[in-house]
Amino acid sequence: RKAGADKKDWYEVSQVNEHGVLCHQAICISPLVHAEEAQRNFVQTLTKTFAHLSIGLAIFDRKKQLVLFNPALVDMTGLRAEFLSARPTVETFFDNLRESRRMPEPKSYANWRTRITEMISAASEGRFEETWSLDSGHTYRVKGRPHPDGATAFLFEDISAEVSLTRNFRAELEQGQAMLDTLDDA
Repeated sequence: RKAGADKKDWYEVSQVNEHGVLCHQAICISPLVHAEEAQRNFVQTLTKTFAHLSIGLAIFDRKKQLVLFNPALVDMTGLRAEFLSARPTVETFFDNLRESRRMPEPKSYANWRTRITEMISAASEGRFEETWSLDSGHTYRVKGRPHPDGATAFLFEDISAEVSLTRNFRAELEQGQAMLDTLDDA
């Protein structure tokens, strides 16, 4: 080790008893430990960056477990941060959204499970985008996008105000057209 180097070396030490002789072996795992530290630091940086987004973000790794989410997701879905921090699977995540009525209610649970599987597949290919109109009056635009190494990201955007504005504008246009239709002269 060079003088003044501030990184520690890490070793995996094992002990084996071979015919009454104790053999000790130490393997340097410093590169692995430093890579894991770099990954943790990168995830923390992403988390801090995504904390200020108004769009809910849920990223699932290749094992389909939640690895990253932001406060907007907690606010929009009503799912507890403790639940999300426990790294639920994507199926468990959507099950909880269904139970909390934060996604359209399915008529058949079996069909819904098939739909979720298809949705996950479409998201991993970058083909998933839906608009969810909820009983609460909220409207969400939900997109699924693939990410490197088999990860999948879901983005939840609250478009309730935009939808409401569009509906009001259309109603005003229809009312104006109805008024014009009552006039005899062009």
